[in-house]
Amino acid sequence: MNGTFRTDAIATAIAIAAVTALTLIKGDVLFMGLWYYTLVLLGTFALARLIKPKPLFITGGIVAACLSFSMYIYANWTPAPTNDLLGLGHLCSLPGAAIGLLIGAVISRRAKQKSSTAAFVAGISGFGLGFAANQAVLCSTVMSCRALLPFL
Repeated sequence: MNGTFRTDAIATAIAIAAVTALTLIKGDVLFMGLWYYTLVLLGTFALARLIKPKPLFITGGIVAACLSFSMYIYANWTPAPTNDLLGLGHLCSLPGAAIGLLIGAVISRRAKQKSSTAAFVAGISGFGLGFAANQAVLCSTVMSCRALLPFL
């Protein structure tokens, strides 16, 4: 699996189109607005691009961002009294995801491994671990995460 910056840009565009289509067809269940989904994906792309990581790292970060959306969207599709402000939980977990993405990009860039697959996995791991760490802090302090228990 070989990739380039163009592959990362195409993957980002496809992810934005898919999230837009899902939101337009099923509705905005996080009540954040279409702009939010687009900005998270574009922000992930731009933030990772600042470090100039190996090819497919950004695609991995985009996949992880889409997975984080899917967790929250699925949790909000099932009605429960604790699902009121789940979108804010996602928003407040993005700083951790950004830090994890930057750390993963630096590690990926300096790694001796030349594989694009390793860069892809590093992108998913960086975003995902940062998001999960921030989410753990939120869930233990200010937010009820009962709706997200199937994913934890």
